Amino acid sequence: MSDFFSLDLTLRQGRFVLHVAARLGETAAVVGPSGAGKTSLLEAIAGLRRADGRIAVGGEVLQDSAAGVFLPPERRRLGYVPQDGALFPHLSVLRNLTFGRTRRRDPDGGTHLEALVALLDLGQLLTRYPRHLSGGERRRVALGRALLAHPRLLLLDEPTAGLDPVRARKALAGIRRVHAELGVPLLVVTHQPQEALALASEVLLLDGGAVRAVGPARQVLLAPGILAQEGGRRWENYVRAIIVRHHPAGGSTEVRLDGGEAVTIPHTPDLAEGADLLLSIDAEDLLLATAPPVGLSARNAVAGRVDELIPVGSSVYARVGPWLAHLTPAAVAELGLAAGSPVWLVAKTHSWRVVA
Repeated sequence: MSDFFSLDLTLRQGRFVLHVAARLGETAAVVGPSGAGKTSLLEAIAGLRRADGRIAVGGEVLQDSAAGVFLPPERRRLGYVPQDGALFPHLSVLRNLTFGRTRRRDPDGGTHLEALVALLDLGQLLTRYPRHLSGGERRRVALGRALLAHPRLLLLDEPTAGLDPVRARKALAGIRRVHAELGVPLLVVTHQPQEALALASEVLLLDGGAVRAVGPARQVLLAPGILAQEGGRRWENYVRAIIVRHHPAGGSTEVRLDGGEAVTIPHTPDLAEGADLLLSIDAEDLLLATAPPVGLSARNAVAGRVDELIPVGSSVYARVGPWLAHLTPAAVAELGLAAGSPVWLVAKTHSWRVVA
């Protein structure tokens, strides 16, 4: 774990006490239930709430109570995007983007504003007012305004809250695109473990104002206790992949997953061969076989080994490497599954979804 971002702070709000001490890398998420202190932590980092302790980003100390250092928000160079976007309702999208900012020239002669408008697909929105924007559009505008300040770190508070699944996926795609093309570090607050897996390499789990776990995202979020909390929800597996080739006649596209496995997904003609993408598949859509599957319509089979069987309510999650498959206790018993059992993960082509 790197220490691009480090903090050791305490914030008291009435009877609630938030204490966080952690070191995180350039893509990190703060996860926890409502009331855990996630937004308060983000506001303390941004300098909007006065906490005791020390905060450093990219090697620069933003706050150190012991040394009497406290940089005001405008000097921290942090791009803070709250849940509601905090747009000015009486200003157009263009004026919201440029409010209080000075246009800066990039080395290639184009303006930073023009590049961001293209990157975030805001061209058709510039003359509109916030009241005429969807929730996803307002978030893109707020993200663009934050990026115009050339921040050293983006702070995103629940970036998909209140969005329907389609708009939420588009929002995640936009954030990943910004990070990939601009290289701006991210610290994301979310109550959804799946969203953290999609955006972050490292996770800080917060509950009741205290740090319960911190470390690599999959290690923290696939722990039995977290799965138990999420037991009533559909769990999505996320994985990065590279497009190998298209098979238009067969209605599919061949991709290579992060682990090197080749699988087929629904045909994606709008993405070029060699393109990087993020895929998701529900735990419910992953089947387990104890022998190499034959005679199935499902086109994808990935060999693995059961690392752990995790009981959650009346179900069981089988963890196979980076994957989670959702099973019934009866299926586990009939297949004779246990930790160490060799298995094949089987999935239909159309169970895969392109997230970004």
